[in-house]
Amino acid sequence: MAYKLLNDKKTFANINSENPTVCFLHGWGRSSQDFYLISQSFDYINFDLPGFGKSQEPEISMNPKEYAEYINQFIPNSVETVVGHSFGGRVAVHLSRLRNFEKLILIGVPLIKKQTSSGKLSILNFYKSLNRFGILSNDKIEKIKKKKGSYDYRNSQGIMRENLVKAVNDDLSKELENIKSKVHLIWGSEDKEVPIDIAKEANKKIKKSNLQILEGQGHNPLNSSYVEIVNIINT
Repeated sequence: MAYKLLNDKKTFANINSENPTVCFLHGWGRSSQDFYLISQSFDYINFDLPGFGKSQEPEISMNPKEYAEYINQFIPNSVETVVGHSFGGRVAVHLSRLRNFEKLILIGVPLIKKQTSSGKLSILNFYKSLNRFGILSNDKIEKIKKKKGSYDYRNSQGIMRENLVKAVNDDLSKELENIKSKVHLIWGSEDKEVPIDIAKEANKKIKKSNLQILEGQGHNPLNSSYVEIVNIINT
C-alpha cells in the first residue's frame, strides 16, 4: 500500500495497482484507513477525501455531488466497483451518474433523508427567530448548535462544517431509481445512525439491488465484518 499525492497536489490516496478495479470512499470524519483490511483483497484506489486524512480541506464548500465531480478526475477507467461507507456512499451514488460502474457497494449510507421530529424542529426555529429579532446573539446560537448538534457537527468547523450541513441535506431518494449499476446494500442490524428501515426502503427503490444485513453490527462494520464484506464485493 502506497500513499500517493494526486495531481492536484492536495488530495491523497492509497493505491496498490496501476489498474485498480475497486475504489473505496470512507465516511465523514474518517479516512482511507477504515478500508485497510477490506482493501487487501483487491487492486484498489482508496481515497482520503478532501478535508479528511492527509488530504487538504477544499478551498470552497462542497456538497456530495461536488465531491463526486472532484474525485472523478482521479478515478482510473479500470475501476469497476465503488465501495462507499456512510458519507462516502453518498459520493458513490453521485459518481454513478457521471460514469457507468458495474457495481456499487453501499454500507450504512443515508440514502433517504430522515425526517426531523416536529419537536426538535420547533425548538430550533424558535431559537432562530430569537436570533433574527436580536434577542439571542450569534454567539449564543452557535453555543446552542454545538450543544444540541450531532457529534460530527460539534467536531467540524469552517468550510468542513458547511460541507457537513450540505451532506446532511443531500436527499438521494429521487436518484435511487436512476442507478444503473448493480447495488449491494450492506447494513448493520444495530445501526443507530442510519436505521435499517432506510436500507429497506432504498432496496425497494433501486432497480438492481439486494440488501445484506450484518447481525449485531452497528454503523461501522468495516473491521469487525471485513470477511463478509469482502465476500459480498466479490459476488
